[in-house]
Amino acid sequence: MKFKRLLTLAALAAVVCSACAANFTLRMGGGHPTGLTYVGVYDTYFATEVTKRVKETTGHDIRFIKAWGGSVAKVDGVIEAVQKGALDIGLSPIGFEQSRAGLLNYSAYVPFTSPDPVLQQKVSNRMIREVPALQASMKPYNSHLLGAMTSEAYGLTTKFDWNGIAALKGKRIALAGTNAPLFIALGAVPVTLGIGEHYQALRNGLADGSLFYISGLEAFKLREVAKVFNKTGFGSLSTLAAFMNLDRRRKLPAEVVAIIDQVAEESALRVAEISKQRDIDGQAHAEAAGIKVNTLPEAEKKRWAELLKDLPGKAAKELDGKGQPGTEVLKTYIRFMNEAGYKFPIDYPF
Repeated sequence: MKFKRLLTLAALAAVVCSACAANFTLRMGGGHPTGLTYVGVYDTYFATEVTKRVKETTGHDIRFIKAWGGSVAKVDGVIEAVQKGALDIGLSPIGFEQSRAGLLNYSAYVPFTSPDPVLQQKVSNRMIREVPALQASMKPYNSHLLGAMTSEAYGLTTKFDWNGIAALKGKRIALAGTNAPLFIALGAVPVTLGIGEHYQALRNGLADGSLFYISGLEAFKLREVAKVFNKTGFGSLSTLAAFMNLDRRRKLPAEVVAIIDQVAEESALRVAEISKQRDIDGQAHAEAAGIKVNTLPEAEKKRWAELLKDLPGKAAKELDGKGQPGTEVLKTYIRFMNEAGYKFPIDYPF
């Protein structure tokens, strides 16, 4: 009799446990394909780890519906898609979202930052933890900043050999529009193009150079049309962000949200580590393929930085004028970078 009672209690417990478990579906996407490191990490590591840990820890099931490569939102429309709920989690290169995520783009406003993606990531994580204004800036868009991820180090692929800034005067440089001021100050000519268009621009003479990572020589076949890469020292930027719809976030159990946040932070560090290795491997592959790799001398970086010295202050004042603490955020970023062991080539005035 006692044995039967135990069986009955066990059966009831199983029913109750089954009733507690729930199924959740999260729509995740972005404008870039999985070939880019930050998207690839979320497509594989993030989705797999969240699903596994939620099941093991809570008994719940999470299924991800993935929409990469712009199938739901283009690179400049991810935040809007998250805001409206078309995506529960969206990955965005925030340089394309200046009107919505301008404050989060702080690292791009300070030229010649650290080329180390891992160091940049540690500072990025600290910024999110200790500067509440960054998270608050996304609330009007019904979005929570899951994390900001760092890129590979930017440099310049060219059809001509150079290692001094005077050589760039009059040269046409293919780049994202937000980077144009870096070259206008030198008398170079910015040509605003997506990275997928740089190969053809170099080939047909529309551009003399391409601003991107050294891995782009292989990934986008740029080594076929240009034979020099210059490690300019522009640095790795914290400009790749993951956002989550606030309404969807509030409806999930707290323990599920905690797992998502934990894996998002791990994913950001994973992106940084992969990006750092890609820089190392990219240079080795480039040199093996006959590409000449130059490192811009410190004196030249300082001269270039002097020509750009007003850019951080100008960006900060524009953000201040929109009611956002731009000056405070940029000063904090520079201080955090200094405390992490990185020194900018000049002291930018504010």
